[in-house]
Amino acid sequence: MKPSLTTLLITAALIATPWATVQAQSRAQSGALEERLQQLEARLERLERLLEGEALMEMMQRVDAMDQDVRELRGESEQLRHEFEGVRHRQRELYLDVDSRLERLERSQASLPATPAPIPGTAPPARPDPAPPATPATSAAPADSTSEQAIYQAAFDQLRQGRYQQAVTGFRQVLEQFPDGRLAANAQYWIAEAYYVTRDFPRALEEFKRVNQRYPGSNKQLDALLKQGFTHYELEQWTQARSVLTQVRDQDPGSSVARLAEQRLRRMDEAGRP
Repeated sequence: MKPSLTTLLITAALIATPWATVQAQSRAQSGALEERLQQLEARLERLERLLEGEALMEMMQRVDAMDQDVRELRGESEQLRHEFEGVRHRQRELYLDVDSRLERLERSQASLPATPAPIPGTAPPARPDPAPPATPATSAAPADSTSEQAIYQAAFDQLRQGRYQQAVTGFRQVLEQFPDGRLAANAQYWIAEAYYVTRDFPRALEEFKRVNQRYPGSNKQLDALLKQGFTHYELEQWTQARSVLTQVRDQDPGSSVARLAEQRLRRMDEAGRP
């Protein structure tokens, strides 16, 4: 007996009902999973933004700390530079003061009259009668501002005050007006020294050489030769520096100038200079 159409429809409905239920449940679960994935993605994005913010904050803090370190180092560098400039200025003042005292001592010794020693066994010469008292002078003669000593001293004062260009002008005036004067060698030396202090080393080297070329045997000869070696050193002319400094060291062993030359030669050896 064949099943009727009604029976077949009822059977098909009974079979389809569970499948539809399964599909509905599957769609509901899929929607729930999709929602959870979206929630997880949102939480992940918030965490990433939070981490990026913390990393950025940490980086900014590190940059601020480094900037503070740089400022502190710059401040220490400026302080050290200021202290170094002060030390160099005091050394220059001391050097110039000592040189000035030596020059005054040399001038005072040169002005003393030579008194011959009495011959043994002879009577001392008769003392002359005292001269009548001299009438007091009404006024002292003003110092001659155009004399070699006055021009030299004015230029030297400018040098001590750090006015190097004015000092060079004054010392050149000494050389122009008194080329063979007793202070000519010193004036030429201080012209070179002014250029050396201002780090115009090529010009300083030329002027130091003139001391020995024009005034051989002067009291500034060895000092000028030492400074020639120092100037070659500053110009990184190592061979010339070593040659000149060795000459200074060997020319007057044991002197302060020779010790300075030896110290610079030792520094060159330690640095591996030729």
